[in-house]
Amino acid sequence: YYIAHHNVFFGYLHKIFFKNFKYKNFKFNLDVFNLPLSHRSSFLFKTYEYNDRKVCENNLSKKNRCIVIGGGIGFIPTIVYHKTFNPVLIFEINNKIIKNLKKNLLQNKCKFKLFNNNLTLDNKKKSTNFYLNDNFLETSSYFKTKMKITIKNIYHKRVKKLSNFNTLIIDGEGVEEYYIKNISKIKSIKYILFELHNNLLSKIEVRRIFTNLKKNKFKLTDKCFNSYYFERN
Repeated sequence: YYIAHHNVFFGYLHKIFFKNFKYKNFKFNLDVFNLPLSHRSSFLFKTYEYNDRKVCENNLSKKNRCIVIGGGIGFIPTIVYHKTFNPVLIFEINNKIIKNLKKNLLQNKCKFKLFNNNLTLDNKKKSTNFYLNDNFLETSSYFKTKMKITIKNIYHKRVKKLSNFNTLIIDGEGVEEYYIKNISKIKSIKYILFELHNNLLSKIEVRRIFTNLKKNKFKLTDKCFNSYYFERN
């Protein structure tokens, strides 16, 4: 992990010699807010978002119409689109990376609709507080910093044609617990892909995630390290 995926030296080499991240025929600009050198090594060795990428590539097809929570640099949404060829619905709360995200999606010829909002399943809460981190990948309500931001919520029933989407991909820091706890509110969802953040969630919260999935008749069909793919029976 620290030799290839999280290495300051190799991250420095990537910053000096490479301006973009290339994967297969895709190219991603890295004009993002606060990207630590150590994380750049994952671009050099192609281990960036390895877990989620493998699960997406192994399971997604034209049957999946995807909602992505957390757009990042556009890597996972790009993989998602080119595996399904269905337009992707993307929610990204960090407004400092929206411009770069949209640019990457367009240059990789993705069809998408992008919201700079927090998708909520609660109609009463109008906004949510998050924190910007020294690493844009860790924008979260869990990593508290001095850079507090308030993001306008958008209620899921007010998103046009959201019921046409059957796959929920959760690529946010710890938010998997919230969406899976309330998954019964989005009745169209038949497939769920998420990365489990054991470092942020308690053992009780982790147990609750898998209990709720079972309760809602979702069955584990694939995983890669701490990324999981569930299908509803």
